[in-house]
Amino acid sequence: MPAIAGNSLLLDELRQMKRKQHLPHALLLHGERGCGKKLIAKWYTMLALCEEQEHAPCGRCRSCRLLLDDAHPDVTYAEHSGKRGGFSVETARNVRRDAAVLPNNGALRIFLFTDADGMTVQAQNALLKSVEEPLPHACFVFTAETAGVLLPTLLSRMTAKAVFPVTEEECASALTRLEYSPSDVQRAVSHFSGNIGRCIAYLSDSAMQQSVEYASGLTAALAAQDEYEMLRLLTAAAADKEILRRTLGMLDLQIRDAALLSLRGEFGQLGCDRGSAQQLAHRLTPNRTAAMHSAVSEAIADLDGNVGAALTASALCASLSES
Repeated sequence: MPAIAGNSLLLDELRQMKRKQHLPHALLLHGERGCGKKLIAKWYTMLALCEEQEHAPCGRCRSCRLLLDDAHPDVTYAEHSGKRGGFSVETARNVRRDAAVLPNNGALRIFLFTDADGMTVQAQNALLKSVEEPLPHACFVFTAETAGVLLPTLLSRMTAKAVFPVTEEECASALTRLEYSPSDVQRAVSHFSGNIGRCIAYLSDSAMQQSVEYASGLTAALAAQDEYEMLRLLTAAAADKEILRRTLGMLDLQIRDAALLSLRGEFGQLGCDRGSAQQLAHRLTPNRTAAMHSAVSEAIADLDGNVGAALTASALCASLSES
């Protein structure tokens, strides 16, 4: 079965729903990227379809074994499409049509919409009737970073549950079970704390490691108001347009972390470097935060609009130096 670290209260609550035969016909799992939403969605699918009532998911029954092999005929992952990785109206209509078909093996057919953040209004509306007036055998599972990305009309028809990052100790233990070396575990956890998914992505992706290094350095340079260092790092990142884009996305999260610490005295980490975010927090004002976020967002939009990486980096450096 999927090995899930943390979120024990959520898992226990869903188990209780299964025992009482009150599983929701539509479930939304929301939380920051990498916190395990898709893994819990798969676990929930096993729970809902498991032939064992009291100890589901058992991992041994025919349904559980089929799910572990990704071969269950009553489980459908909706297909992503488009630049934002959303779901087309056609996909939503196909799911609505398929939901009318009776299950092959048991009492339910389950349709999963993972990473539903990019789901268009049109696709949501196409799916609304199926979620609003569900057939007894149809179940829908969504994952998204925030519940607010879904239309209120759709959201009101589902049960929304938050998924949280785990503790640093739980994260380190999970990474160790995946046979990462102690040094790699320590390095990943130092950047992404209890977010197991982001730790794994960091350890398996050299481009992400480079982006983290650049974003950490840029945050420190912003804190020190070191224009030369900012230009050096942005120019280096601009040698690869995708690395620059990822660096800017990470930098924006660093600015967000620093702003939260500055304004509320709280540190809810979404970025990659707690130390440099803390340094930046001491120099932030609401106006400077807004100006930096606006500059970074504009640079990302320029990259998406095919503006050259070097020109984007140079313009961003000038904007950040003025903020």
